[in-house]
Amino acid sequence: MLQPKLNIDEVTSFLEEWAGGPVGGVSQFSNGQVSSVFGFEVLGDFKDVLRIADTDASSGKYVARFVAHEHGGAVTKDKFIGPRAAAVGLPTPRLLTSGEVSMAVGNLPEEEEAEHSADSYLLAYAICDLMPGEHMGELRDEDRRHLIPAAVEAMAKISLIDISDTTGYGWMDSNGNGQRESWVEYIVEEEFSREPGSFYDRRRDWFDDLGGFLEADVFEHFSEKMMSILAGLPEVERSMVHIDFSYDNTLVIGNEVSAVLDWDNSIIGDHLYDGARTELYAAGMDLKPLFIENFEETGRVVANFDERWLLCELHVGLQALKWYGVSKNETVYHWMKARLLNVMGEGPAVGRHPDPS
Repeated sequence: MLQPKLNIDEVTSFLEEWAGGPVGGVSQFSNGQVSSVFGFEVLGDFKDVLRIADTDASSGKYVARFVAHEHGGAVTKDKFIGPRAAAVGLPTPRLLTSGEVSMAVGNLPEEEEAEHSADSYLLAYAICDLMPGEHMGELRDEDRRHLIPAAVEAMAKISLIDISDTTGYGWMDSNGNGQRESWVEYIVEEEFSREPGSFYDRRRDWFDDLGGFLEADVFEHFSEKMMSILAGLPEVERSMVHIDFSYDNTLVIGNEVSAVLDWDNSIIGDHLYDGARTELYAAGMDLKPLFIENFEETGRVVANFDERWLLCELHVGLQALKWYGVSKNETVYHWMKARLLNVMGEGPAVGRHPDPS
């Protein structure tokens, strides 16, 4: 299910039950594709109100995230990542509690109506500290460009988070373990196929030969390039990857990153992934030289830099093209197609991403 549409009064009642007293300022953040995120503040003497829920309360301001219960492992990753990120100089939210709760969902998909009740849908939730700072915003805007070096430094630090006691690649669980045996196995999952059971076979009505706007030959073109690059690369070292290091998920105070938020989709993989993904979506902002400079300054040797960077961009792009089919966003689909052709050297430059969501 996509981002659940929740009743704010029901959310408020749930938060007051957790806090043990009244809460105010409950408002939903605009970002998020799968989770519904609310900020809120405990009213009155918050330390007294929260004497059970949060014995170390320092401000009484929190964030609550709600997702479909099958994604519950995603919203608890902050507990694993928090102290490890802090060790490399990246503040992250403190996870206070997590669990499951049933709530009314206003946008229950038709395919789930037979199995679930819209009035009592099982959700996973997590409550974390509201971190200080303001959202980084669009780095391409003139008054934000001075933050680009801080963003590059933060993404480089993410890859230094210690995961030596974990295993695997790809999507990681709340214990930090990846779900795939190798980086190759994770990348190959996006290889386009027309075989029975493939994405194409399961979603034929999304493709242009059956009235949709997705194009099989476009998927094949990008997939073939991605696989040809992958075939010539050795296995990469395991690194933490945020995978959604965006302007909404990064807070700043002055010129410094004050928090990196929402590790829900984090993976284990190539440490170039965050930079490549950010540059792919931010057409016109050349991040590669800044990463090269950072690696030179820190003495980090990165073999096959250009090939790995493009491989990551193609992998991100193929996932995005699928998502635009799910979300029925034809305009952004065509933008991403043009953007991928551009990074491959096969098409002209494109303008800004037309839809930040």
